[in-house]
Amino acid sequence: MITVRKIKLSIRESDEESRKQKYKFIRDAQYAQYRALNLAMGVLSSEYLKSNKDTNKEDYKNAIKSLTNSNPIFSSIQFGRGVDTLSLVTQRVKKDFKISIKNGLARGERNITSYRRTHPLMTRGRSLRFYYEGDDIVIRWVNKIEFEVVTGSNKMKENIVELRRTLHKVINKEYDVKESSLMFDKNNNLILNLTLDIPNELSYQPIEGRTLGVDLGIATPAYVCLSDDTYVRKGIGSIEDFLKVRTQLQKRRRVLNQSLVMAKGGKGRKKKLKALESFKEKERNFAKTYNHQLSHEIVKFAKNHKCEFINLEKLTKEGFNNRILRNWSYYELQSMIEYKAEREGIKVRYINPAYTSQKCSKCGHVDKANRQTQSRFKCVECDFELHADHNASINIARSEEFVQGTGS
Repeated sequence: MITVRKIKLSIRESDEESRKQKYKFIRDAQYAQYRALNLAMGVLSSEYLKSNKDTNKEDYKNAIKSLTNSNPIFSSIQFGRGVDTLSLVTQRVKKDFKISIKNGLARGERNITSYRRTHPLMTRGRSLRFYYEGDDIVIRWVNKIEFEVVTGSNKMKENIVELRRTLHKVINKEYDVKESSLMFDKNNNLILNLTLDIPNELSYQPIEGRTLGVDLGIATPAYVCLSDDTYVRKGIGSIEDFLKVRTQLQKRRRVLNQSLVMAKGGKGRKKKLKALESFKEKERNFAKTYNHQLSHEIVKFAKNHKCEFINLEKLTKEGFNNRILRNWSYYELQSMIEYKAEREGIKVRYINPAYTSQKCSKCGHVDKANRQTQSRFKCVECDFELHADHNASINIARSEEFVQGTGS
């Protein structure tokens, strides 16, 4: 199970000037990473556009291959002594660009990723060495920089005990430290986003074979049900709430677009262009936040009911109403379910979506006539009747027609 813990740190240094220099070293490395991320993204996006958004063209493939530590674009960037971040930069950019393409970059539904200066500084797990010094927990990083873990006040006693127990297992090599990151929060506190690989047998004991079926739909964004106890189910989310906010944002964006057509130039046009970009960003952020909420609730339900697996349909563009697809990235939602489930020790499997909404979960009869309305299912063979989303989620939970998932 992969999990992330946010840990407040302070630099162990008695001399104030040396302390300031070490904080500056971290910020300088963070700025170098910011430059490297955007330079690397520029290389990929440039070749992608030159190749007419065709990822099968040789020029684009060569750009992917050339994006390594030795690429000349990185020659002027200095990360600082011992900071082994460049290979993490190229990996991150390639991954983010691939996700952007999947989420609608070619269709103009998503902009090319632009990294912020505050992007957390990535660091390899092997660069973080944990040990005790008296009662303090200390982390040795690169360039002889040492951090002390700030455990908090007595008001947070339970959290302190849990944190110390976790870090004790790190020190004893029971938990593996993976790629993590350093950042400064809004109060200028130094934060370590510590990524840990915790053995599943130590963290999560599912009921063998129990599967959560997830039906991603139109009226109800997600309807979930257990494979071995089908009365345990839940409808998650409301598409009306999602579309209401999203449609309002799109309407305001269209008004801005129309006013831009009328604007001839000058400061007024620049302001409107900036406002338009802001609306696009709000729209993307809203959809992403909504998917985060849905995926969290789905994985939480699976964990609370000790599921070993989560079954999802392998969805395609043709599988949904066009209006919904324009307003919601199912691929992004499925990706979020994948990584959040993995962190909890739950495996995600993809199944063939054919006939899950037309098949009777009681007798197995498949017929279009079974699905009488969007919400009502009644089998023409055995008269079994159930909410349509509930019936589909049972079929998904019990299906064994497995296919490759989102990464395929």
